[in-house]
Amino acid sequence: MKKHLQFAAIAAVGALALSACTAPATDPGAEPGEERYEITMAMASGDTYTAEWWGWLAADTLGYYDELGLDVEFVAAGGSGAAMEQVIAGNADAGNPSAPAFGEAALVGLPVVNIFTYSSGAIFGIFVPEDGPFQSIADMRGANIGISEAGGGEVAFLEAALRAEGIDPITDVQLIPIGDGGPETLAALDNGSVDVYSTAYNDIFAIQTAGVNLIDLTPAIYNTFPARGIITTQDTLDNNGEALQRFARGTAMGMYFCLENIEACRDLMKGAIPQVFEQNADGVSQGDLRFELAKTQVVPADINRIGQHDVAGTQEFLDLIQSTSDSYIAVNAPDVLFDGFIDFANDFDRDRVAADAAAYEFQND
Repeated sequence: MKKHLQFAAIAAVGALALSACTAPATDPGAEPGEERYEITMAMASGDTYTAEWWGWLAADTLGYYDELGLDVEFVAAGGSGAAMEQVIAGNADAGNPSAPAFGEAALVGLPVVNIFTYSSGAIFGIFVPEDGPFQSIADMRGANIGISEAGGGEVAFLEAALRAEGIDPITDVQLIPIGDGGPETLAALDNGSVDVYSTAYNDIFAIQTAGVNLIDLTPAIYNTFPARGIITTQDTLDNNGEALQRFARGTAMGMYFCLENIEACRDLMKGAIPQVFEQNADGVSQGDLRFELAKTQVVPADINRIGQHDVAGTQEFLDLIQSTSDSYIAVNAPDVLFDGFIDFANDFDRDRVAADAAAYEFQND
């Protein structure tokens, strides 16, 4: 999820060029027929699901994809970088890499396309100990800043936030890899070898469950950025559009089910990934913390337009990532956002799905 991707070599080997999103050969307004289709979905985690991916889990568990004539294979890719690479290589029809992975691929000229925005908001953040010497980003000149790893996905966001305050991320601070929320991270925060920690929220949840309290200094603008979507390539969109549009509708149905009965989806998650919902001595789990954040990030701006893109927010995001490297090209958000499936995705029986949500029987409390 956090690995900063190096897609330039892939772009050169494949000689791929970015192109504006064009409509697929299939009619996005057509109703599913009897013919069945297949989709392989690369999930950006070591597990098939994380506690925020309840829309996909619900759709699969409740049979929404199946009734749409779609067989979906969810494959744990190991992280956003790996998921994006699998999509680009054609080994997966789609994936859900984090926005930085998708953005970097677009900014080096690869023909990647977001056909459905699943969530929005900050994936990465900037955090400080409650009693630490730095309590604002503007005061961080001279700070030792912990990051998950050299080239971690958080680095681009961190560097942009520092530059916005007139701080050079190369000469004015020191970036120190301290891991992703494990013992190495806890030791570095405890002994004061770092004053600030910039990483993914999932890593912060691990620290919180270990009893360490941090203050979140993440700039508010990051909350307007896209977080995850259904990412594919232009070639796959052109050649497997019927399967992708059915996948978009099934996903929208799963998300709507969860919005109608959020606790049902927490229950589904507990059954799918019980290990992340194991509570500490204070009754807190990483799964619960991630699920609570997801309740703010996965909720669409318009319930009748589930999957709709925020073009302005995506453009701001792309511009910010581009500002961190001279090797990136300028990309217009509409060229990497395809909205031809949004109407189809939302054309389902909401009363029926709401009834499914109301009738759900809990199994994992």
